[in-house]
Amino acid sequence: MQEEKKGLSWMRLILLQIVIGCTLIAIFAYVFRIGVDEVRIVPKEVNSRDMFDGVPMRMNVTYPGIGTISIDDPKELIAWKASFTRILSGGTQQTRANASRLLLTGSIAYLDQEDIPFQIGTSGFRFGSDWVNSLDISAEIRKLQNMLIDKTLTTDTVAGAIANRSHQVFRLQDDGLLTALSDTDRAALTRQMRSSVRLIDFSHFDFLAEQPSSHYVVQLTDELVKGKHWLHVDRYDNAYFIVFDLLDETNHKAYFKLSDAS
Repeated sequence: MQEEKKGLSWMRLILLQIVIGCTLIAIFAYVFRIGVDEVRIVPKEVNSRDMFDGVPMRMNVTYPGIGTISIDDPKELIAWKASFTRILSGGTQQTRANASRLLLTGSIAYLDQEDIPFQIGTSGFRFGSDWVNSLDISAEIRKLQNMLIDKTLTTDTVAGAIANRSHQVFRLQDDGLLTALSDTDRAALTRQMRSSVRLIDFSHFDFLAEQPSSHYVVQLTDELVKGKHWLHVDRYDNAYFIVFDLLDETNHKAYFKLSDAS
């Protein structure tokens, strides 16, 4: 009987210690907010280059004063993505003033992500928060800018610039004076440009050294450019248009053929 009482005393003592221990743990856990079996996921800080891991859904490119185009072809988007990645990985940021006269802007849209803006000029390329402008990739940057200019100078964007009433359109006379185009002539020029066909192969042209049949100048309304921004449209043999921008330091020209030309 004596041993049974001793056993019960020990059991009560152990239970009392367990209760006191659990109570103390609960108090400390409440006071210090100690998590029990709690898993916290710290999100990875996302930068612009990490977003290249996905597949782009759309890319918009804006030519200042002319217009914006959208690209949604998957193969083409992957090719542009590769060009952007190559420049960002190959270049570094240097302290150089952005002296580009013509800046193209745009954005790339990814699924379930915000659009990532970009900007390119002959002196640098910005993608999101990343900026590269080192001399060792200047040729790649100029090549990319040239490709984007070629992509944005379409029959629709050039015709739209001519038709835009906020722009002025002139014809260069033989005496070197610019005269404003009449509404009738402007509408006709717009129709011709809109119905023309973009040419890729112009190596067989033998008239480029000659004076154009007509020379038109579109004064673009461009708040980002100090001074005047001119888009030039040369017509040869009343069959071909050559479009170029004097602010374009890549000296790119876009070639078009009138739809009713043989």
